Amino acid sequence: MGIAFLGAAAVFAVVAGASLWAWASDRMASSARRRRAQQAAGFAGLARARPRARESRRAKEERALALERHVPEMVDALGLGMRAGMSFERAFRSYCFRFDDELAALCRQACLKWESGLVSRDAALLELGTLSGVPSLERFASNAVRCLRFGSPMNRMLDSLASEARSCYRAKMEEKVAKAPVKMLVPTAVLILPAMLIVVMGPVLLGFVQ
Repeated sequence: MGIAFLGAAAVFAVVAGASLWAWASDRMASSARRRRAQQAAGFAGLARARPRARESRRAKEERALALERHVPEMVDALGLGMRAGMSFERAFRSYCFRFDDELAALCRQACLKWESGLVSRDAALLELGTLSGVPSLERFASNAVRCLRFGSPMNRMLDSLASEARSCYRAKMEEKVAKAPVKMLVPTAVLILPAMLIVVMGPVLLGFVQ
């Protein structure tokens, strides 16, 4: 009878752990789909985007990380276009309309603003850096405005900025990966430890019962 009770308890713990894991996975998948839908709605246009003041801190961090991921790609594309003989405006516009990601959508809005005459080129670039909330993009905007205003060469600045942006993004991703074991403590404690305790402590409890 004691062995049957132990087996039933172990089966119940495994089933309960599997059910809890399935529920947690479904919740995480639903949350991921909701975040992707919110990001798609946020990048569709400024008129339909929610005010940044209403965004949660986590949503802001995820949005900034998604933008920062593409900063080195954008800077490299600009540098390649300018080395090929394009002007800054033409290289920037080429990136905006040839790439389809979060940063390209934000840059496209800035490009359309200064091309339509709503704001000046310098104001649109500075606004781009401010709205993004990404330090590397803010540095790009301020350095690009300064170089364009004073006629300084931009190739060396773009190369160093791309390298710096890659290093910053790599450091953030390494920090995020380092936090993963800490986040796994709760699922481990909830799903695995109860079954292990039943298996380990079961014979001891049966010895006391007998």
